[in-house]
Amino acid sequence: MEEFTVSKLSAYIKRTIDQNFSKVLLRGEVSALKAHSSGHIYFCLKDEGAIIRAICWKSVAQKHTIKLVEGMDVKCIGQVTTYPMQSQYQFVVEHFETAGIGELLKILEERKKRLAAEGLFDANRKKPIPKIPRLIGVITSPTGAVIQDMLHRIRERFPREILLWPVAVQGVYAADQVVTAVTSMNNLPAEQKPDLLIVARGGGSLEDLMPFNEESVVRAVAASDIPVISAIGHETDTTLIDYAADLRAPTPTAAAEFAVPERTKLHGEITRLYSCLSLSFFKQLEKKRLVLQVHKILTPQNILEQKIQQVDFASERCSASVSNLLAKLKLTLAKITITPPTLPTNTDEIFQKIKFQIYRYVDNLNGRLSVVSTNLEANSYNKILQRGFALVTDGTDTPVTTASEANKARSLHLSFSDGKVTVYTKIQQELRFE
Repeated sequence: MEEFTVSKLSAYIKRTIDQNFSKVLLRGEVSALKAHSSGHIYFCLKDEGAIIRAICWKSVAQKHTIKLVEGMDVKCIGQVTTYPMQSQYQFVVEHFETAGIGELLKILEERKKRLAAEGLFDANRKKPIPKIPRLIGVITSPTGAVIQDMLHRIRERFPREILLWPVAVQGVYAADQVVTAVTSMNNLPAEQKPDLLIVARGGGSLEDLMPFNEESVVRAVAASDIPVISAIGHETDTTLIDYAADLRAPTPTAAAEFAVPERTKLHGEITRLYSCLSLSFFKQLEKKRLVLQVHKILTPQNILEQKIQQVDFASERCSASVSNLLAKLKLTLAKITITPPTLPTNTDEIFQKIKFQIYRYVDNLNGRLSVVSTNLEANSYNKILQRGFALVTDGTDTPVTTASEANKARSLHLSFSDGKVTVYTKIQQELRFE
């Protein structure tokens, strides 16, 4: 019996399985799905009787338009191999597809019901599409006929500024790029933010359109503050994004038509409304003219005559009122008896009282005058002179109060209580000698 090491036996088993199961078509239900940060996908394939581990490398996953979903029934082509480190065998997927369109539609229907239950498709969430948007954001592939048809249609109908956000519209990365585009458009500054978003791609198979059925894309569109028009595939194609968008267009070209009005039709509508407005205005003017013809129009002379007549009537009423008032006053006065005032009989007594008051007033004035005279006499400068003081004045009788003023004067007059003495200054004496 041959002896094996563990590594040698594991290698033998691996080589035997790899040689005998190098190409296998395997069908099963996806479970325990885990997408690694490296891009590789780890999951299990199971049926009612068994389960096998499976792995889909990043390079393979990138080639597929649909994503593996928990519970999906798939057909996988690959090989069976072993993982010696854990003594496990596993299935390496080289290609996969849904087991049938019916299975894929079943998954989409279940997802649709779940998202609808959350209210993401409710009509009251729909935002109105602007009539004439300032800036239109378009999320689609930068190459191909879709973007060119849309740009041409918008320029033809009503030229508007377009902000293109290029994305992949097919493949494993398409959904993530669309989510990033919708979110980023909403986060732009106000002056750069579009008034309307259009998410578009051309027609294709159900698998090709799967990125627009992804839950992340649906939630991003439903959460957009900017109104969104979905234009995915042809008229018969329906994706979950159509239910979350504010408006569904059957084709990308139709989305361009929904986004902007037709300039010629808009001009015609404006012309029609202007004609209706003008016609209505002239009809109303004619009605007013007829009303004025039926009712006489008052001229300024008519108005003045009416006012004069009103004044005359008021004057007559006023005169009548004054006459009535005077008559009432006369009657009232006639009823009133006026009694003249009685004069006192003893006039001598009244005269004596008046005389007494006059003498009393005069005595009072004399007393006040005597007091003032006494105060004046007491404060007279003569009293000061009697105490030995003298009043010094110059030749013009101006008081001299300082020595410098006395030296300048030619003569000084000294006033005493009993008379005046004239004194000649040094200046005057010098003049005399000369």
